[in-house]
Amino acid sequence: MIRLALLILSLLPGAAYAQMNDERLLSGTTLGLPWGLYAGTTTSTQVNNSRLRLSAPSGAKVLGTRYDPGTQSALLSYRHDLNARAALELAVDQLQRQGFELTFRAWPAVGQAQALLRRGERLVEIRIIRGAEQVTQALYRFRDGDLPERLMVKELPPYLEVYARPVDLKTMQTERGRVLLTPPGEVPLDLASYRDGVVSLQFYGDFSLVQLRAFYLPFFVSQGFIEIGDSQEAATEATHLFARGNERLTVELQARKSTNRARVDLRFQR
Repeated sequence: MIRLALLILSLLPGAAYAQMNDERLLSGTTLGLPWGLYAGTTTSTQVNNSRLRLSAPSGAKVLGTRYDPGTQSALLSYRHDLNARAALELAVDQLQRQGFELTFRAWPAVGQAQALLRRGERLVEIRIIRGAEQVTQALYRFRDGDLPERLMVKELPPYLEVYARPVDLKTMQTERGRVLLTPPGEVPLDLASYRDGVVSLQFYGDFSLVQLRAFYLPFFVSQGFIEIGDSQEAATEATHLFARGNERLTVELQARKSTNRARVDLRFQR
């Protein structure tokens, strides 16, 4: 998350300019997928094109492009009168024309919009930030179906593993003395933190408490835990206690549909 933010902030205006709408500004191949950033929309965004086409709106003045191999992200900055939602809709439509399916879309704040799209094992995450003077930054992050990114590796003790999206527990070894935590689906993350022995994940989505429980209770049972005692529940929050031998796990779930965010807090005692 931090690296993506730094990438956006490090964009140098004037890195690339274009006079023609169909001019390719920057291109590469990430995870086996050829892609290109273009100066304006075209009619050739079709699934049978070998190169993924990602374009600024027609008539936009392109301010810069950049690629970060560390986060596998391409950044396109332009000036246009589209707001963040409209800019996201344009980007989503371009990918849908090339065979991608929308899996998630969110508007976390004024001037911000996010979406996640899938085509087979290919994932493209879009983040739009609308700034001053009609400047829009569109960040495209390329992902695949391999093991998800592991978060907070340096901050967490070795027995806690947190991933940016769900893992297949059938292919990962689960054992005593170790706990895995993930979001409940392919959703953009808002916060990942570890403080005072509690690891937290906050993510976008209009999840209900029932939906959160439907994911997380079986998720921890699959890791060898059993639920003990009675759960504590309010309208939008619930606390569940688990045991695995002499280990104890406290899981707090929060569903906040009014803010389009949900959260899970985990405390593990060995």
